[in-house]
Amino acid sequence: MDPMQTKLMVITFTVVGLAFAAGFVMVAVWAIRAGQFKDVEGVKYRMLKDFNAKGEQKDGEEFKG
Repeated sequence: MDPMQTKLMVITFTVVGLAFAAGFVMVAVWAIRAGQFKDVEGVKYRMLKDFNAKGEQKDGEEFKG
């Protein structure tokens, strides 16, 4: 392989890699600023609250006398 061609490949892969890295960073910053990671635990509890609000049996009610 020609040394000039090798140098060109290294530069090309470096630029492409940096572009991908910058893209991932921009997506992560956007997601954080948009609030995508604010309440990761609350979703499962909100789902249970919605399920119980529809008149379904709540946990332990089948044992009440």
